Amino acid sequence: MPDQNVKVTVIMNPAAGRRRMGRVVGFVRQLQQAGLQAQIVPTRYRGHATTLARMAVQERTCTHIVAAGGDGTVAEVAEGMAGSDIILGILPVGTANVLARELRVPFDDVQNARNIAGGACTVIWPGRLRSSEGECLFVQMVGIGFDAHVVHVVSTRLKKAIGRAAYVLATLGSLWKYTFPTMTVSVDDVSHAAASVIVSKGALYAGKYVLTPRSMQEHRQFSVVLFGTAGIGSSIRYAIALLRGNLSRQKDVTILTAQKVEITIPCNIPVQSDGDARGLTPIRIDMPDRALRIAV
Repeated sequence: MPDQNVKVTVIMNPAAGRRRMGRVVGFVRQLQQAGLQAQIVPTRYRGHATTLARMAVQERTCTHIVAAGGDGTVAEVAEGMAGSDIILGILPVGTANVLARELRVPFDDVQNARNIAGGACTVIWPGRLRSSEGECLFVQMVGIGFDAHVVHVVSTRLKKAIGRAAYVLATLGSLWKYTFPTMTVSVDDVSHAAASVIVSKGALYAGKYVLTPRSMQEHRQFSVVLFGTAGIGSSIRYAIALLRGNLSRQKDVTILTAQKVEITIPCNIPVQSDGDARGLTPIRIDMPDRALRIAV
């Protein structure tokens, strides 16, 4: 039986489009039919989800906060509520929804609402990124180099229109524009050279594709994927290996486990976290003191 005292705040971006808004409204109806009190709180600008989540934690107005969006929205909400006893729910209406796939959050909204009503949750540890834009939490991964360049240049309008295909087009265009500078990457104070880097809490990337052999979501560590070879040909080879599920077997791909990553040389390399542009290097990535309770 659902707990009648469960109160759910659903944080969503109203600019996401009518179709997504309709789905969020329907999801709230499912929560209410499951016996829960639920309300939608819209965001007005980038970072507003963090403010709204933090206010909900301070005012103790709910037992659950649902992030209605993709990984970037989840990360913003997590920033405002990590370390609290409020449970984070995910309504996966974003482009890739990697964390939802990672944690097996149902894409069936009826089942998702039932799970939240049931009260089950797990604890995961996000990561913390410091870049030229300041400090933020990330829930799935940080990219430095080529994949971050793609995130920086992808058209927001095109992404809304055609979804993940917009990233494919941006990737093809970036192959001829990105210069692939070599980075010096400090992984737990040991230096490595790499053409691109992905620091990941999870095992998946860009949706359902396997990036690393195991997830680090429940551990106070992350995986560091170092791509050793620069250039168009190598980037295409890495992409094909990712699609085939054998990226970790590429001879010039190194996967390490760490608690701290720093890149200071060179400066001005693009950075992204959870699919959103996050400024430029130098960066520092480490583990925060705050865990997350997530409805599963």
